[in-house]
Amino acid sequence: MLTLHVEVPYGSFRKSYARSLAETYPLPSPATVYGMLLSLVGEGFRRRHAGVRLALAFSGRYSDGSQRHSPFPRVAQTLRKLSRYKYGVASKQSEQGNTLDYIETLCDIAFLCWVDSTQETNPGPTLEMRLREALETPERITRYGVLSLGLSDDAVNDICLVQEPTGDWHRLKPSREGSLELPVWVDHVGSRHTRWQRYELEREPVTPTEPPLEAYWTVIRPPT
Repeated sequence: MLTLHVEVPYGSFRKSYARSLAETYPLPSPATVYGMLLSLVGEGFRRRHAGVRLALAFSGRYSDGSQRHSPFPRVAQTLRKLSRYKYGVASKQSEQGNTLDYIETLCDIAFLCWVDSTQETNPGPTLEMRLREALETPERITRYGVLSLGLSDDAVNDICLVQEPTGDWHRLKPSREGSLELPVWVDHVGSRHTRWQRYELEREPVTPTEPPLEAYWTVIRPPT
């Protein structure tokens, strides 16, 4: 098992059924975090590390050190102009024009991510091994682009290994009665194979134990 500390200034994690208002999930989902980890190690095949387990805890403080009033990151709303057609199609653009696009964005995201590869099903180097190599000897990794959490606009400001967590963190706990429903696997072609799981973000911050208790793990398992 290894522990990562991740900081992202802002990020938008659009809800699966959002339309004209691009509502964001209140937290980056396990599926999004898994995709970021694959990008970090330069892996393009999403099923490569099926069976890996993730546990997440979100910071109880802002980047300036002040205490958060809520365990959730703050949400900002952006209004932007959206063209309904590709630029260069003058006739369609003049007829249909532009529309307004509202986007919700989470601000000041910081979280801990525990990675456990003991249940991975594919042979070869585990995700744990590859993450450690990517962070300790990045010159050995073949990848492209800026590391992002979700969309390419949502660049990761910092990611590093943590030996022993300190400070206040709100743990994300899988719960059948939880108020949050987050995707753990996303079908990018349609929604048929997208899988969700219910969670509860604990309101009281704690200094997490290592390894996390069994109840806090999420298994990344694609549909069969």
